[in-house]
Amino acid sequence: MTTSNVSYVALAAAIPLAFLINCGDDSDASCEDKPGGCTTSSSSTSSSSSSTGAGGEGSGGGGGAGGGSPSKCVADPAPADIPSVVVDPVTGTAEIKSNVTLTRDKLWSLKNKVHVRAGATLTIESCTTIQGDKATLGTLIVDPGAKIIAEGAADEPIVFTSAAPPGDRQPGDWGGVILLGRAPINVPGGKANIEGLDPTAETQYGGDMPADDSGILKYVRIEFSGILLSPNNEVNGLTFGGVGSGTTVEYVQVKSTLDDCFEFFGGTVHAKHLVCALNQDDGFDWDFGYSGKLQFLVLQQDPAYPDDTNGFESDNDAMGTTNMPISNPTIYNATLVGHDAAKQQYGWQPRRSTQGHIFNSIFMNFEACVDIRDANTKVELTNSICFGNTENIAYAETDPNNPDPVLKDDDNGLDEIAWFNDPARKNATTDPGLVKPLDIAAPDFRPAATLTQNAATPPDDGFFDSTASYVGALKQDDTWMTGKWLSWATN
Repeated sequence: MTTSNVSYVALAAAIPLAFLINCGDDSDASCEDKPGGCTTSSSSTSSSSSSTGAGGEGSGGGGGAGGGSPSKCVADPAPADIPSVVVDPVTGTAEIKSNVTLTRDKLWSLKNKVHVRAGATLTIESCTTIQGDKATLGTLIVDPGAKIIAEGAADEPIVFTSAAPPGDRQPGDWGGVILLGRAPINVPGGKANIEGLDPTAETQYGGDMPADDSGILKYVRIEFSGILLSPNNEVNGLTFGGVGSGTTVEYVQVKSTLDDCFEFFGGTVHAKHLVCALNQDDGFDWDFGYSGKLQFLVLQQDPAYPDDTNGFESDNDAMGTTNMPISNPTIYNATLVGHDAAKQQYGWQPRRSTQGHIFNSIFMNFEACVDIRDANTKVELTNSICFGNTENIAYAETDPNNPDPVLKDDDNGLDEIAWFNDPARKNATTDPGLVKPLDIAAPDFRPAATLTQNAATPPDDGFFDSTASYVGALKQDDTWMTGKWLSWATN
């Protein structure tokens, strides 16, 4: 990257710290232990220092692709190759208006709210680490019409992390990653602004392009995010606003975030192999007419944070209207593990007129598996397992005047227990036999034996893996949850 790539209307798009790859004299050395997965040394051209922020690697089960051989190291760049910093103290905003590449030979600092503007593409090489700055609310926003190409590998991930040293990192150390697109949302007028961002025409998301393409996120980890951008407006780890189905999202972990891991504000984006860990709000949240497809989802909530959080939280919109398009995603093969704390929380809380279809999924260690709210909420949960929840399937809701929101009948008399147990839905309450789902340091979400009984076959539609005719995100011998793209470090 050179300074000519960036429009300095406010702040340089990303500021590299002087933490450079040093592979000695061997130009063919591989980059196996750099932040995010490659070799580094602290050879530097200035006195500033920074932690790698990579965290520890995790292990577990999963199925699918792995990384290829590491790419070769490059020589230490000359000081002239390091982009300079230009700051506008008035706006404090950074803009990328032409194509920019963040290379793996530097550790990058994300300062202020950095916008990739329409027509520009931000490319991030595999094995690259970006540290979010806390003091300036470091946040990356990909505007509608812009793209991010962040394609890592299983052992060469792209890592967005805290600038604090390991051991001192905390949820809320920086903002997060926000993708905005031009796919349909159900807000009147068809456009909206993301909470916490200044409302401008450039950041309004939504439109009439369901196949809109915001780029690629693959083998990416986002951790210690969720800072308050404004009062009561934390940033999610990864936010999708009107993102279209032309976007590729696979193998993404959000960990130790102060807010939701993944939130979908409308749009049609599809995603596979999403992992949420140690979150302090919901795992997967959708509203504003989200209608994408999701497969192979894993959640492990933070046992040290007993708050009112849900595995899936879903709305059509905040007011419960039936504005079109109705939120109506289709989900196969999820494994959601709560923290077993004595607080109101659910594996799935569909409400406010949402629709949705969940198949082949496991919900365990929540207060209750499911709580359907509001008469207009129409959802399906089939071929799934609820086990080990305090109320297991659901609370008994019998009184519409009960002041306790847990016990109040707020769904027009629907009996969730009878609904879940309807034989036609092929649900169960048996122990799924997961290996180590509650282990924080080294979890393993695979079952001792692949759960094929009563499983549905996902559609062969070009997105879903139709061979995943089993319950849960993983089968017995899966390996997709291996590699350096996952970390279970808590600080």
